[in-house]
Amino acid sequence: MSGPNPRAAAVAALVRQEQDGFSNLILDAELRRQKLEGREKAFASAIFYTVLEHQGTLDYILSQFLPKGLAKLDPQVREILRAALAQARYMQVPASAAVNEAVKLTRTFKKASASGLVNAVLRRAIGYDLGSAVFADEVERLMVLGSAGRDVAAFLHQHYPDEALDILTHTADGGLTSLRANPLKGTPEALCEKLLASGAKTAAPGLVPGSVLARFEGSPAESGLFRDGYFHVEGQASQLAALCVEAKPGDTVLDLCAAPGGKSLLLIEEMGDEGRLVSCDVSENRVQLIRKAVERMGFRNVEPRVSDGTKADAGLPMADAILVDAPCSGFGILAKKPDIRYKTLEKARHDELLATQSAILDTAAAHLKEGGRLVYSTCTIDPAENEEQVRAFVGRHPELRVVTPDVRFPAGMTVGDWGALSVPTRTGMDGFFLCAMQKRDS
Repeated sequence: MSGPNPRAAAVAALVRQEQDGFSNLILDAELRRQKLEGREKAFASAIFYTVLEHQGTLDYILSQFLPKGLAKLDPQVREILRAALAQARYMQVPASAAVNEAVKLTRTFKKASASGLVNAVLRRAIGYDLGSAVFADEVERLMVLGSAGRDVAAFLHQHYPDEALDILTHTADGGLTSLRANPLKGTPEALCEKLLASGAKTAAPGLVPGSVLARFEGSPAESGLFRDGYFHVEGQASQLAALCVEAKPGDTVLDLCAAPGGKSLLLIEEMGDEGRLVSCDVSENRVQLIRKAVERMGFRNVEPRVSDGTKADAGLPMADAILVDAPCSGFGILAKKPDIRYKTLEKARHDELLATQSAILDTAAAHLKEGGRLVYSTCTIDPAENEEQVRAFVGRHPELRVVTPDVRFPAGMTVGDWGALSVPTRTGMDGFFLCAMQKRDS
């Protein structure tokens, strides 16, 4: 292969993704193997994630021109077709370039015998009018137009029938990168000025108090301001959940599911780096991510700790405030994690997830001081993991009651008796749920 080839890297990573899952790890490994940098690296990444995000649509269109179907093709040929169609339909790559480069890739991957098929199928697929498609039912329409597996499409059709397609095609935070200014280093407005001066294309305050939305040429992590701890990257809805903890200087605070550490950073910022924040996660390599984030930002009073929130841990202190950002199904962040779109929703796995959330909440209740604040949050829009989970928890723990935090919620949040919900199409943020609870003084 002559020189690094971003299209070949994307196709190779897609072939492995189909076999193994874990998209970000696979892509990173392939980019390193092919020694891609800068624009080529960004282009390969864009192809990879565009294919995953739109795979249902791409496969439907391609199958119109493949009498034997996509499944019968060699994996390399299947991914070459998906990647080329994604470039032409979603990435503003001219049709002729997408087709010609795809034909070349059949030789790169030693599949030259398929070059005629690739050429013929793509020339027709690129111009296909989705408006003419006829679907068996609404779930199939969501699967194709929203690029989702049957289970996720059926879930959204059941719970959000009028918004399902918009939820599947929504881009959170307006497609910008959501940041949090480090208040110990300056205001959000000052951060915006610094970002613009250092080459960010846009930077302005976001919907959530203290948040900033910016557009970068490359990765935000390449910014000197990032390295110097002026900000961390975190979705607006996620910031909102941590703000609702209302952590104060001098408090003892627990973050029970803290990796990679974004909400812990916000909590210690709110505490003015005074007091004690214990940031827990279940494994050493996840806790290492928290450590790195805290070191980069220069905070002293954070204690990263390996602790499984589902089990008792005598080493945890009694806390003034606790955040439980629980493991969840992730249906609020379909745009950020396209693999979730194709999840199969097995009842046994869902029950196990609900039991995990429930156990972590019980751990939190045991470590919360009287008068203390507990915030439960998820990045899903599944009522079973959200409102129903809180209702059951308060039923087990009558000493806790749901309260309204003293934090301004963006327009479109649905606030009910058992918490507040951000549906992407209503708030413009990620899909997210949060519920603040207070422990009664005896």
